[in-house]
Amino acid sequence: MQGEVFVKSSSCLVVKSKVVMNIMSINHLTIFKKGFVFLGIFLLVLSVLISLSVLIGLFDLNDLEVLGHSGLRSVAAIAVLGCLLAAIGYHDG
Repeated sequence: MQGEVFVKSSSCLVVKSKVVMNIMSINHLTIFKKGFVFLGIFLLVLSVLISLSVLIGLFDLNDLEVLGHSGLRSVAAIAVLGCLLAAIGYHDG
């Protein structure tokens, strides 16, 4: 039984030196719901990257204004939309 390692943590299972990932517990979801989850997570990451780029000075919040709303509101709207899409993707109903 050399080479067989069985380690189970919350997000990773190692079997016979192969890593089998169960990322975000999406294996049981339909393709439509997986799309919502990945799009939601992508939008969340995008909003974090935009926020960090504003903090380090790559962008100004005034550059992100949409229809007269402040740039901070636009970044927050992207994050909220990401949260909603991911929650819809994970919904069991």
